[in-house]
Amino acid sequence: MKRIRVGVMGGSAFAVRAMIPALQECEATELVCIASRSQQKAAELGARFQCDTVTGYERLLERDDLDAVYVPLPTGLHEEWCGKVLASGRHLLVEKSFATDLPSATRLVGIAQRQGLLAMENFQFQTHRQWPRIKECLTSGILGEVRLVRSTFGFPALPKDNFRWNRELGGGALLDAGAYMAKVSQLLLGRGLEVCAASRTMDPQSGVDIYGEAMLRSASGQVAQVAFGFDYFYQCRVELLGTKGRLSTHRVFTAPPGFEPRIFIETAAGREELLIPADNHYVNMWRHFAEVLGKGDYSEEYEILLDQARLLAKMAGN
Repeated sequence: MKRIRVGVMGGSAFAVRAMIPALQECEATELVCIASRSQQKAAELGARFQCDTVTGYERLLERDDLDAVYVPLPTGLHEEWCGKVLASGRHLLVEKSFATDLPSATRLVGIAQRQGLLAMENFQFQTHRQWPRIKECLTSGILGEVRLVRSTFGFPALPKDNFRWNRELGGGALLDAGAYMAKVSQLLLGRGLEVCAASRTMDPQSGVDIYGEAMLRSASGQVAQVAFGFDYFYQCRVELLGTKGRLSTHRVFTAPPGFEPRIFIETAAGREELLIPADNHYVNMWRHFAEVLGKGDYSEEYEILLDQARLLAKMAGN
């Protein structure tokens, strides 16, 4: 199979630490070029990853040897640069959140549809091998009828120079940690969820939200209760509560390569601990991107993006 030739737009710390090495490790993808706004940083990245570099994001799109572009830029820059990526005829993998609001997401999906291109949001956690086990427990009957999903993703306060404190760059807890909460609710309870209640607490100085909560309900009556923020003691959990048992997890969104996550199942028969073998969800995500790209029909991915953006809009009170 021909490898997907990928350009990277920006050298964020996360991209350099996780997604670019995984891109090089994945057998389905090839790193061609990294673009940076800084000539010095571009040179450093080129030396580190042994690839071409360019100074300026526009120059990346002038190349004729790219099939796809990975965009790890802040959310507030996505409409401009993801729009340009798609308009240039390249498939897109973009860091969460895809867009700052639903109208922006709708415009970007419209470009992808007209161009016949894949646009995908990088929620790599869904490709970790622990997730099939969690979904199996949801539907197998071991927990009985699962009526409630609880999920929390929060972490300690970020430095004030972090872009998440910048409203213009799409900062705030909802578009960051909260996006995971919308996504996990989608994954476990399906699309089309109703947001029954939601609240956010704002930082008066920066104008961004620092934590929040929401309750979502499926058409069948299953409920998701979620909480998120970046001023918490570290939390990274999903819990399923059913009529016959309870499932709980840890490091469910951020299990690093080499880490063996655990799933705990409690029923009347006792408590069982499942040790899940280590996995690399960063490499898995690139494989998933390549697999979906190979199908040629991206209509479901468009629906996923728009439903995610709709949930976030409702959680924001819009």
